[in-house]
Amino acid sequence: RIGIRDIFLGRPLETIVAELSSLAEAILEVSLQRIWRERGQAEMSGDFCVLAFGKLGGAELNYSSDLDLLGLYARAGKEREVYRQVMESLSNDLSRHQEEGIAYRVDLRLRPYGSSGELAFSLAGLVRYFQEEASPWEIQALIKARPVAGNLALGKRFLRRVWPGSRKPPGAEAVIQSIEHMRELTLKKLSRGLRQTTNIKLGSGGIRDIEFLVQGLQLIHAQEVLGEEDFLRSGNTCYALDTLRRAAVLSAPASAQLKQDYIFLRRLEHYLQIYEDRQTHTLPREHAELDTLAKRLLGRGAEADQFLVRLEACRQRVEEAYRTHLLGALPADPPASGVKSRPTAT
Repeated sequence: RIGIRDIFLGRPLETIVAELSSLAEAILEVSLQRIWRERGQAEMSGDFCVLAFGKLGGAELNYSSDLDLLGLYARAGKEREVYRQVMESLSNDLSRHQEEGIAYRVDLRLRPYGSSGELAFSLAGLVRYFQEEASPWEIQALIKARPVAGNLALGKRFLRRVWPGSRKPPGAEAVIQSIEHMRELTLKKLSRGLRQTTNIKLGSGGIRDIEFLVQGLQLIHAQEVLGEEDFLRSGNTCYALDTLRRAAVLSAPASAQLKQDYIFLRRLEHYLQIYEDRQTHTLPREHAELDTLAKRLLGRGAEADQFLVRLEACRQRVEEAYRTHLLGALPADPPASGVKSRPTAT
């Protein structure tokens, strides 16, 4: 139903990604409650919450997005093994292969300490981690954190404690160096063949550049606008662009153009994933397939060459905006420093 309304009725991107996110949240909740019932420990469910990062955290899910999840429980104690097992069961339930495929791919790598970390953290322990140990890229990922299943009030309590005053956001140099480091690693991996120009998510001027630009500006300017409650909790990219405009961090024309380009690239991403029925961000190579994509995205009379010209103009604008608004905030001759990195949310 969501896909039909997207392709044939032309519903706005913001509506489609919100509905895809709502669907995932409903499935998460059903699965979680079933796990508690099967364990015979329903009385513990009120002390547990599932946090989402990435696209689900921002309520902007793709048709083929991974779910970046982390468990949160109210109080540290001997029950922590139970909460770990519940998160493990939830991940297995959602990603189990069946005749129709899988419901969702679940990614747990964004948790503190990476693959060696717990699948669920206590409220106090998670707040302490982000106060004392988190790297700049983890603070960046935290922008998209949102409670999506279980005790949502517990998740909201975590966000109130961790934003905005629990820890001073990283300075502009640390933020930009961290983002540039992650971006350069990604572009290096894509540099073989044509993947850097055909990948509309990770390539130069792609979706990730807009997301990094927005999140970087949120962190850099956080201290200036702490009076605006939602400034650092705007995990949704379109909403965050509006917030940056209201805070006078971006001009109205710059914000509007970035939103227009973001929606264009995200719609293209959706059509690629529907067309190939898999998680992909790469343009097809065959001219006939590009023609079909052009007609889906721009209308019946569109052709491949027209589509490619528009896409290239979009990507050039995005890359220029990234360099102007984010890299332009970097002081001259910043001191060299090492930056640790781990996978970011998709």
